[in-house]
Amino acid sequence: MTAGEKSMNEIIKDVYNGSIVSVKKIIPIDPVVGAPKIMEPPLKVQFGVMIGYTGNVKGELVLQSTDTFFSSIGEKMFGMPVEGEMLDSFAGELGNMIAGSLSTYLSEQGLTTDITHPTILKGDATLSGFKRALLVEVTYPENQTLSIYLLLNN
Repeated sequence: MTAGEKSMNEIIKDVYNGSIVSVKKIIPIDPVVGAPKIMEPPLKVQFGVMIGYTGNVKGELVLQSTDTFFSSIGEKMFGMPVEGEMLDSFAGELGNMIAGSLSTYLSEQGLTTDITHPTILKGDATLSGFKRALLVEVTYPENQTLSIYLLLNN
């Protein structure tokens, strides 16, 4: 099935499934994945990373958690704490790895996508202007949560 033959619901399903596959592949910690929820704008982010998508899928992938949890992921992946400017850089690179993996997954589903460079979100960022948004909460040990927002503009 080509991208032109897929309904928006099928595309959303592909993006959702690909996001879960990508997070499980990139982050070396066993998660519990929650059910997807529809979100209404605006989206408020304290700390996270946003990667844009172009092509058959238009929108953004936003990964949100605490800076402490992003740091612990970095420590798990690289064996050393990640703090300060290195934490921002790591969060961006983690976003790139997950978004790139998702883009590859979508390509395997017949969807063409390109990703933009990562944008680090800190403080009281508010995002709006998207048509649809899905939230998937991924819970890790010690009740650490990574919120994955799929902001779609198709």
